[in-house]
This record gives sequence, structure tokens and C-alpha cells, in this order.
Amino acid sequence: MNTLHILAIIWGICVTAFVGLMVYRGHLTVHETDQLFLSETALPIAQEENEKIIRRVNFIQPICAGAGGVAALMSLLVFGVWVAHLVALSRS
Repeated sequence: MNTLHILAIIWGICVTAFVGLMVYRGHLTVHETDQLFLSETALPIAQEENEKIIRRVNFIQPICAGAGGVAALMSLLVFGVWVAHLVALSRS
């Protein structure tokens, strides 16, 4: 196994984690907007649930940004190693 294969595996893990986090965040925000208020007595409960969702989204947002940054950097690294590998092969 060479360096490119190892980096590609790590890249795949990073991208999968990033996509998973984005799907989870999207799932949370869908629950935030899909609320129906049937009575005034349900309003405090709904507000509490909405605050919980907002706290979760605010907690996961920096993690999503970090995972996206790592995935982007890994993409650049894998591309750079791939180009270097092609250049080395063409010189041989």
C-alpha cells in the first residue's frame, strides 16, 4: 500500500464524517421549522424543544466547519500527492 492509497482512505473517512454531520445538522433544522402550535398551553413546551434544537445546532456548527475544513485540506493533499505521483511516473 503506498502513500496515495492511505491518504485516499483517510480522505474518504473525513468526507464521510463531514457528510454525516451535515445530514445530522439538516435533520435537526428540519425539526426546528416543522412545528404546529395547536393551543396556547403547548407554546412553552414547543419553545423549550426549539431551544434544545438551537443549542444542538449551535454545538454542532463548529464541528461541521472543522470537519469541512479537514475534508477540503485532505482533498488538496490527495490531489497534490496524486499529481506528484504522476510526475514521478512520467520521469521514469
